[in-house]
Amino acid sequence: MKTLSKIFQALLGVVALSLTALIAGGRLAWRSIRNRWKIASKWVRRTIVASFLLIALAFAALVAYAIYDDAKGRWYADKWLSDDVVVYYFADDTYRVYNTSTEKYTTPRISWVASATENDSIGVYAIDDRRGFINTKTGDIVIDAKSNDYEKAWVFSEGLAAVMKDGKVGFVDANNKLVIPFQFDYSDKCRTYEIGYLFHDGYCMMSNKDGKFGLIDINGNWVVKPEYDELWNACENGNRIVVNDGKHGVLDSCFKVLYPTEYFYIDVLSDGFVLTKDGKMWQVDLDGNVVNPFMFDGSGYMEYPVSYCSNNGIEYALSDYMEYYINNNSGIMNRITGKPITLALYEDVYMISDKLFKVQDAETYDWYIIDVNGNKVN
Repeated sequence: MKTLSKIFQALLGVVALSLTALIAGGRLAWRSIRNRWKIASKWVRRTIVASFLLIALAFAALVAYAIYDDAKGRWYADKWLSDDVVVYYFADDTYRVYNTSTEKYTTPRISWVASATENDSIGVYAIDDRRGFINTKTGDIVIDAKSNDYEKAWVFSEGLAAVMKDGKVGFVDANNKLVIPFQFDYSDKCRTYEIGYLFHDGYCMMSNKDGKFGLIDINGNWVVKPEYDELWNACENGNRIVVNDGKHGVLDSCFKVLYPTEYFYIDVLSDGFVLTKDGKMWQVDLDGNVVNPFMFDGSGYMEYPVSYCSNNGIEYALSDYMEYYINNNSGIMNRITGKPITLALYEDVYMISDKLFKVQDAETYDWYIIDVNGNKVN
């Protein structure tokens, strides 16, 4: 213990001598600096002070810039609106539009910006809860968001853009002139089916306050009353699919009802339609004449049990009948003749003999047995 105590006392002594030497050296250095400072000219002293102040200011500026850049600085290029115009995203969840050819920002801080349609050059931008329009080729603001009370706005199509004010939708041109008055109700009941308020060949899909869809012309007149759950864009021949309560129909190019909304599905072809209804699928031409009376989505072979094996397995034989499918429902057809013996109305079908089938109704889920003519068997 005495040895350890002596070693510890020696270490304390060394530390004390080291601190004394440092203090003494510091005092001597300070005296030397102070003496040199006194004999130096006032310009030298001012230059030294100014240098230290500049270094401190530069350091403070770097710290302030780092804090600002972290809070509101530019992060990355969000998207390109055109070859020369890019949208930059900032740390405070705002955006600015930048023209790379002029190397200047063309907008203040904005909430978001949307690109123009393929055949147009005017997009939509937002500042808080107000909408305006921007030229996507130059980045310049065309219609100022702060100067208008547009609660919503959609991109231009065929020279017009839909805007909303006080819950009503109207259309303006590129000069912000109101072309179609604010006369249409905006409804959020149909937002799961976004319509975009775009004109195609002079017609625009429009909804009413109940979320039903119709069509208006370039003058804002209804050409198809808003009475459909869905109204699809026109096909090449001008026909349109319409939907109500999940059932499909067709309007012709003059907006007359070609097929009412009572079909499970309708495929529009260049020379006609494929109609699906009540477990049946068939093809007609443009005049309604039946081209193919029996169609289906897919089919599969069917087998029936013929005997039991010694290991309790079952042997099966290939049947003369096939299972066919329409919209996930099953029907039965003759494999030899290719003709159906039942409609596709079943959830499940399998054979219990070479002449009998066990089927499950797709609506009631009841099971029953039918014969090869499609008749129920007790």
